[in-house]
Amino acid sequence: MSVLGVLYLVAAFADFLAPYPERFISASTTFQPPNHIRFMGETGRPTWPYIHPMKKELDMTTFENIWTEDTSIRYPIKFFVTRANPRDLYVPFPLNLIPEGLRNAIGLKPFASLHLFGLADPSDKVKLYLWGSDDLGGDVYGKILFGARISLTIGILAALVSTLLGMLMGGLAGFYGGVIDEIIMRLVEALSAIPSLFLLLTLSAIFYPLNLPSGVVFPLIIVALSLIGWGGIARTVRGQILSLKERDFVQAAKALGANDLRVINRHLLPQTLSFIIVNSSLTIPGFIVTEAVLSFFGLGIQPPATSWGLMLNTAQAFAGVTGLTERWWIFLPGLFIFISVLTWNLLGDGLRDAFDPRSRK
Repeated sequence: MSVLGVLYLVAAFADFLAPYPERFISASTTFQPPNHIRFMGETGRPTWPYIHPMKKELDMTTFENIWTEDTSIRYPIKFFVTRANPRDLYVPFPLNLIPEGLRNAIGLKPFASLHLFGLADPSDKVKLYLWGSDDLGGDVYGKILFGARISLTIGILAALVSTLLGMLMGGLAGFYGGVIDEIIMRLVEALSAIPSLFLLLTLSAIFYPLNLPSGVVFPLIIVALSLIGWGGIARTVRGQILSLKERDFVQAAKALGANDLRVINRHLLPQTLSFIIVNSSLTIPGFIVTEAVLSFFGLGIQPPATSWGLMLNTAQAFAGVTGLTERWWIFLPGLFIFISVLTWNLLGDGLRDAFDPRSRK
């Protein structure tokens, strides 16, 4: 939970923590290796952190570009840097939670320019890349922070929508039974018969030629993930409702005049919350991976927005035969996908043990 908390905080304050904006590009520094931050001077004594600028040279033997440090120049790293370029302005947290379209409608324009760290370089020709740069000279470190907003948020929103839909459909099927139960369960079985990845790829292939902006693709992915994820929840909730609706407290509520909606909302669905919480925490990592797969195949989030899956798509396209060894930093988004999925699964296992009375001593 602590690791996830850090990841979501980093995503929320990405504009402040990243030294460059999300859409930053630099044609002269493509695939630059990570800068080596130095804390010791030539005399061997501790000094203020600084970097040496890197320059690209052509190796006449292998005809490959080689990056070398110019040790004759130092660029100190400054903290709480204000960038003067108007294109670097951003909307800080929590105002950045407002969708961009709505922000533009209400006239909320980017106004903040403070960044946690940066270089003391007035010309802005030398770039600071903690984790190297990509094919457009973009900061991989900053893009990972910005990409976390989409990759991590999609999992939560898709799990929330699918959970609500599953609780609604499962509650109706279990409580009323009969024709309603038959229709809902046959619909669940029909969705289960279609491979989820195939269905997502089909839906994405339909919308991909439309060249929709990421602001539209984002909710479409959430809806698509929710439509394939609610069936299992509905089936389990239905089974629990079938057992609970014959209990004495439900019969007492009906005898006191409670209508069906009140019985379902106040007496039945709350009894399934432990399952819902655990199931949601275990469903979120699956949605994160699915979004990464869609973006990896180029059918998810589109530039100029970014996500971890889209960054891996770029890495795979420009990796080449020796990409993993010579440009290893462009594969770092995969590490963050692994960490987020692992921590969500561990959290789900912990919640499952906490809610299981048989696991308590």
